[in-house]
Amino acid sequence: MGLKIIFFTFYYPPDLCAGSFRAAALAKAISAKMEDGDELHIITTHPNRYASHKVKAKDLEIDGKITVHRIAVPSHQSGMFAQARTFAVYAVTAYRLARKVAPDFLIGTTGRLMTGVLTGVSAFWLRKRYFIDLRDIFSETISDLFSRTHRLLGFIARQVFSFLDRRMLKGAAGVNVVSEGFFDYFQNGGIDTSGWSFFPNGVDQEFVSFHSEIDTPPPIVKTVLYAGNIGSGQGLEIIVPFLAKRMDEKFQFVIVGDGGTASLLRETLQREKVENVELILPVDRAELLGYYEKADILFLHLNNVPAFRRVLPSKIFEYAALGKPIVAGLSGYSALFLREYVSYAHLFDPGDVEGAYEAVMKATEDKVSKEAVDQFVALYSRKVIMDQMALHLLNIMNDR
Repeated sequence: MGLKIIFFTFYYPPDLCAGSFRAAALAKAISAKMEDGDELHIITTHPNRYASHKVKAKDLEIDGKITVHRIAVPSHQSGMFAQARTFAVYAVTAYRLARKVAPDFLIGTTGRLMTGVLTGVSAFWLRKRYFIDLRDIFSETISDLFSRTHRLLGFIARQVFSFLDRRMLKGAAGVNVVSEGFFDYFQNGGIDTSGWSFFPNGVDQEFVSFHSEIDTPPPIVKTVLYAGNIGSGQGLEIIVPFLAKRMDEKFQFVIVGDGGTASLLRETLQREKVENVELILPVDRAELLGYYEKADILFLHLNNVPAFRRVLPSKIFEYAALGKPIVAGLSGYSALFLREYVSYAHLFDPGDVEGAYEAVMKATEDKVSKEAVDQFVALYSRKVIMDQMALHLLNIMNDR
C-alpha cells in the first residue's frame, strides 16, 4: 500500500499570494519524487485571499499523484475577526477530511501560525508525524503590531501565540524556515533549532524567463511599481503618499494589489492631494508581467517593527529576477540579504521619506548588469530549492 501524505495550506493556486505559489511549487516537487501508488492530498480553501479578486476553482481536483481538496470558507475583508472565523471553518472541515484520508505523514506551511497548529493537532489525534514549513513568526508579528496601539494586548498576544509556537514546533519531526533571521528568535525562546532546515523562497520560472526591453530611450515619466499585499505589514500608507508628493511630475507610482490597509492608503492619498499614484486591484501573474515590463523602478517596503527585521520577503526574489533597479525600505536580515546578493537594490530606512527619495534618485541612474541578475537567478531558482526541500522532507518521512 502506498504512502499517503496530507499537506495543509490555507492558500493554493489559483489564489494569488506568496504562500500559494510556494505551496504549489513544493507539492509539485514532492509528487515528482513519490513512488507509484503514493498519494499527496492538498487540503486548502477556495480562493479567498482578496475580496476584489474572485476566481473559481473545483472542490476536488486530481492531477497525477496530487489530489487537491478545496474548502468553501466565508469571505472576508482582511479584518482580524473575520479571518479568524474563516480559518475556523477551514480547520474543522480540514481535520474531518484528514481523518477520511488516514495519512501516514502530515505537512503544514504556515505564515499565520494556525495552519501549523492545525497540522500539529491533527497529527496528535491521528497519531502521525508532521513537518512544518515556517514562513513567518506570527507570535512576534501580531504582538508587535498590537503593541503599537495597546501594549497590554500586545503582551497577551505574545504569551498566547508563543505558547502555541513552542508546542507546535517542539512536536514536529522537522521544521523549515524561509529566513535565517528566524533561528535566533526561537533559539532564544528555548527551542532547539539545530536540526532545522533553511529553504527560502525563490524565483519562479515565469520570472526566470522575463526579458525587459533594453536600449530603449529613457521615458519622460518614470514608473515606480509596487506589486503585492497592501496590509499593516507593508505600511504603504506611511511612505507612498509622502514619497510620491516629494517627487515631481516626472515620477508615476503604480500600486498593484489589495489588502487590509488599502482603504487607509486611498484615504491618505486623497487627504494629501497626491495625484501621481495609481491604485490597481490584484491581477494574475500573466497580466502582472505586463506591469513589470512597463516599470522603471520596483518598490518594496515593510513597517518598522521588530518582527520584520527577521523576515525575508518572497517579493525580493521576484523583483531581483526582473533586472530592474529596486528601491526597498527594509531593515534587519532582509536588508543584509539585499546588500549581499542584489547589487542593484537601493535601501532606505522604513518610513524615511527623504531616504526613500534619495534611493529613488540613485535608482534612476542605475544600470543593472545582466550578469548580476543571471547569477542571482541561478542561485535562487525556486525549482532547485523546492527539489532539495522535497528530498529533505522525504528523508524525514522515511527516518522513523
